[in-house]
Amino acid sequence: MLDQMELAIREGILEKAGPVFQFTHDILQQTIYDSIHPDSRSLLHKSIGKHLLDAAANNRSILMLAVDQINLFVCEGTPSPEERALFASSNAKAAKFALSSYSFKQARSYIDTGMTLLEPNHWETQYALSLSLFEMSASVSCTTGDTTTMHSHLQEVLAHVLTFEDSLKGASLLVKLLASRSQFDDARFNCFDILKHLGETFPREINASTVQNELPAIRSMLTTVSYEQMKALPQMTDRSKLNAMTFLNLLCTCSLISKPLLLPILSSRMLMLTLQHGLCADGIVGLAIAGYSTFLFADDVPLALQIGRVCEALIAESPQKHLLRSRLCNELWGTLKLLREPVQAVTAEFPEMYRSAMLSGDIESAVMCRWLYPCACFWSGALSLSSVSQHLVGCMKEASKYQQSTVLFTAMAALQCCVHLSGESINEVEIQSMEELRALGEGNAFLEWMLFIHNLASHFYMREYEQYRELGEQAVALLSQLETISTWNFQHKRMLLQAEQHYLNRDLISADAAYEASIRSARDHKWLNEQALAHELYGVFCVENGMRDKGTAQLRAAIDRYREWGAANVAKRVQLYVDGLSTGAKRS
Repeated sequence: MLDQMELAIREGILEKAGPVFQFTHDILQQTIYDSIHPDSRSLLHKSIGKHLLDAAANNRSILMLAVDQINLFVCEGTPSPEERALFASSNAKAAKFALSSYSFKQARSYIDTGMTLLEPNHWETQYALSLSLFEMSASVSCTTGDTTTMHSHLQEVLAHVLTFEDSLKGASLLVKLLASRSQFDDARFNCFDILKHLGETFPREINASTVQNELPAIRSMLTTVSYEQMKALPQMTDRSKLNAMTFLNLLCTCSLISKPLLLPILSSRMLMLTLQHGLCADGIVGLAIAGYSTFLFADDVPLALQIGRVCEALIAESPQKHLLRSRLCNELWGTLKLLREPVQAVTAEFPEMYRSAMLSGDIESAVMCRWLYPCACFWSGALSLSSVSQHLVGCMKEASKYQQSTVLFTAMAALQCCVHLSGESINEVEIQSMEELRALGEGNAFLEWMLFIHNLASHFYMREYEQYRELGEQAVALLSQLETISTWNFQHKRMLLQAEQHYLNRDLISADAAYEASIRSARDHKWLNEQALAHELYGVFCVENGMRDKGTAQLRAAIDRYREWGAANVAKRVQLYVDGLSTGAKRS
C-alpha cells in the first residue's frame, strides 16, 4: 500500500508532510471519491473504519474518526448482526467523548446512529448499552431544548431499569424536565422520594415556624465554617452520599423558585453531609445556599457574606469552577456579592457565566445568567432602557426555546416595566398582561416576587407610591444596614428614601440635606437612573416649598438624566410637570 502511495506522490495526486499523506487538491480528492462505485465506496468506509477501530484503543481522535467512517457505511450498507452490536457500542463510546467536550450536535449524531443499530429486543439483550444510549439521548435533548424527545426517552429508561442505582440518572433528568415545565410540586416529590431511598428523609411540609426553630442551629454550624476547614476535608467518595448531594442540589434549584422555605433545611443537610463524608462540588453549592438562606431568613448579613467569601475561594480552586459559578449565579453572585461589591463590577461577570454554562450544557443556569444581566443593568442604570429591553427580548426567546418558563415570565415582567417607563413598543415577542402573569405565577415564589418588585418600580418612577409608604419606612432601616456592607451600592438609596421620609414627616431641613447628599452619592457611584430620580424628587420638594427656580433646575437635570437612561415616558411626565409650573399647576 505504501508503494502505491509513493507512486501517487510522484504522479502529483498525493503529497506528504511528515507521516501525513494528503491529496494535493480537494477537487482531485472528490473526483477520485466519486469515481468509486457506491457499493465499493460503502465497503471501503467500513474497512477503513474497522481498521481504525482496531487501532484506536482509548484514543479519542482515532475512535471518533473510525466511527465517522463506519457511520458512512451504515447509511448505505447492511451490517451483520455482529457488526451492528460492535458499531452501536462504538457510537456510544464516541458520543461519550463528544459529550465530554460539550459537542452536543456531534453527540446527537452518534447517539441516533447507535440507537438505530440496537436489536429489536435490546433492553433484554443489550441492557447496559441501551441504558447508556437512552440516558445520553435524554441528556442531550435537555441541553438542546427538545423536551419531547427527552420525555419519550426518559419514559423508556424508567420503564426498563433493573436497579434503583440505574434509575438515578433518568430520575435526575426527569426532575429537570418537570421544573422546566413549572411542575414544581411533582419535581420536589420525585426528589424527596429518591432521597428517602438514599437514607435522607425530610418533613414534606415546612412552614416559617419550622425554619425559625431550625435557624439558630444552622447559624451556629455556619459560624464555625472556614476556608481552611473546608479545604482540609477529604473528597467525598461514598456513592450513596454523592447521589444524595446531587438530588439535594436539584431540590434546592426547584425550591428557590417555588418553595424558598426549604432552602435552610436542605442546605444545612448538605453541609452536615459534607462535614461528615467529605467535600464535593455539590457541597460547595450547599454551603453557598446556606449563606444565602442566612441572609434571606435570619437577616444575618455579616455571616452570609463570610460564607460567600469561603465559597468564592473554594470555587476559584475547583476543577468545576465554571459550572459552579454559573450554578450559583443568583444565590452567590446575584445576591451575596451584590451586597458588598459595586453592582457594575458584578454585572459584568454574568455574560461570561452565561457562555460557560451554555458550553457545558447547563441550560437552566445559562438562561438564569442571561436573565440576571439585563435585570442588574435595569436596577443599576448601567444600560439604557432600550438596550435592557433588547437583552430581555433575547432572554425571552432563549427561555422559550429551552422551555424555561419561570425565566420567560420573569423577563416578561421586567420588559413590561421597561416599556412602561420608556414608552417604546416591543413587537418581537408577545408580552402578557400583569394579571395573566400573576395567574401564571401562583405557587411560584420567585416569579411572584419579581412581578411585585417590577410593578413597584413602575409605580415608583411614575410617582404613584403613596400606598407604599410603610414599605418605604421598612426599606430605610434595611438599607441603613446594607450601607455598612457596601456604600457604593446602597448609600444613595438610603439617603433618597430618608429624604422622602423626612419630607413626609415635615422635617424640611433634614430632607433638603438628604436630597443633595443622595444626588452626589448616586453621581459618584455611577447610578444614572437613581441620580435622575433624586434630581426629580429634590426638584418637586423645592417647588412645593417655595424654591421654584432651584426646583426647576433640578427637574431639568432629572429630565436630562432620564433621557440619557432611555426612560422617555418618565422624562415626558417630568416635562409636563415643569411646563405646568408656569400655569400654576400643583403637584398632584
